[in-house]
Amino acid sequence: MWFRGRTVLALLVLTAIGAGVVTWSILQVPGWSPASQTPASSVSGTPSSQGLREKELDKLNKVLDLIGNRYMIPADRQTLLDGAVQGMLDSLGDPYSVYMSKIEAEKFTDTTQGAFTGIGADLKKENGVIVVESPMKGSPAERAGLQPRDVLIMVNGESLQGLSLSEAVAKIRGPKGTKAKLRVLRPGAKEAMELELVRDRIPVETVQAQLGSDGIGRLTISQFSLITLAQVEDELKSMEGKGLKALVIDLRNNPGGMVESAQKIADQFVPKGKPIFQYEYNDGQRDSKLADGSSGKGKPYPLVVLMNKASASAAELLAGALKQSAGAVLVGETTFGKGTVQISFDNELGDGSLVKLTVCKWLLPDGTWIHHKGIEPDIRVVQPDYWMSSKLPRDRILKRDQTGEDVTNLQHILAGVGTPADRSDGYFSDGTELALKAFQQREHLPVTGEVDPHTADQLEQSLYAELQKPEKDAQLQAALSKAQEMIGTASAAGRNSPLAVEYGVRG
Repeated sequence: MWFRGRTVLALLVLTAIGAGVVTWSILQVPGWSPASQTPASSVSGTPSSQGLREKELDKLNKVLDLIGNRYMIPADRQTLLDGAVQGMLDSLGDPYSVYMSKIEAEKFTDTTQGAFTGIGADLKKENGVIVVESPMKGSPAERAGLQPRDVLIMVNGESLQGLSLSEAVAKIRGPKGTKAKLRVLRPGAKEAMELELVRDRIPVETVQAQLGSDGIGRLTISQFSLITLAQVEDELKSMEGKGLKALVIDLRNNPGGMVESAQKIADQFVPKGKPIFQYEYNDGQRDSKLADGSSGKGKPYPLVVLMNKASASAAELLAGALKQSAGAVLVGETTFGKGTVQISFDNELGDGSLVKLTVCKWLLPDGTWIHHKGIEPDIRVVQPDYWMSSKLPRDRILKRDQTGEDVTNLQHILAGVGTPADRSDGYFSDGTELALKAFQQREHLPVTGEVDPHTADQLEQSLYAELQKPEKDAQLQAALSKAQEMIGTASAAGRNSPLAVEYGVRG
């Protein structure tokens, strides 16, 4: 939902960060080195580790000469070289293996270490088009109404068709305060929409926490970066010092990040020696990563994990580890399903450019590969339709007897602000008009029964305000309810079994 950034993702994982640099699900695999696994050259038909053979190099040089001598306009050699490298990676058919030029690599590094300037949306190239995973909370993308699965067609009048993800990102990003006018096609929509965003500096704030008066804490992790572990440790220490009785870990809309960060966070909860996840390499060998004892025997309070269709990659790794090895209960929706690991090779090319390459699978502690399947929740909860509302049009008036998706969106918003219409099928009925008039009267607007720009602004502001209220979040309420139930279960067990107190009970 664009008003909060806790959106629901549809089918395919989209894990590029921010204004969209590239996918960055995993930056490093602890303990992994190319030499430690079966070399690619041992597999029939794969490239040799000795580089290009003479005939292969000769072929590339001939193509380069042809372009230089015969192409109708001068071509930049660096651009041609970048294109050749990108072409090799594209031929793998793997959207997570990508090439970045020096400039793009520098921007990519910025996103993992602090902040960047852009629109604040997680992006990916899928089937030749640029697709939104989710807007970042509080970002220009969220405020403008971008939603998961939106396809970006143009920015500032320039087509994104045929561009690589990095090339598209270069057009989407820009200095703080500048405008990015996006042409967006939403799945199921017949026509594209226009959105205008003002680029901003996007802080990579990855962790938020709060402790309720009932002793239930909520730890929200938006992605896994270099600083996430330290933030989690600080927040846990603070809440535990104040009497934490149960913890809800919110991983909704978390597209992933550094696997080492997710692993070490899991280590805060998983008892020593229990598995957190496994790697599986191209030769079929597996390497199980076990908890090293940061949490000792585990936490003495119940765990609940919130997740949705936009929870991907390292977020799924953490959710799976906590469920299978720390007794957590999963609440929400089936996760996205990304079970591959990428490494960023930033020194090998020698010119500041970077290749991010898929090197292996990751598996749940029990050996399950969740790729394209996701992780099922223990308690399934779907948000109301108004959580997926988008911005209302400003270039035309919505009024009675009109039909279409804009009217459906209006009807969802009316339900969210407490003046529901008589229907939600996209027909602007008499009941829709009455509901709109009731809203206008309540908000001291001209009671016209029509949606002009002023009414649209107020509808969006009112819905945004409503969705900041925890009681409007059905998934969160279900998680808090389950946590409260588990506190009671743990307390009852503790009265009957000293071991239950020592180890913690998670029902």
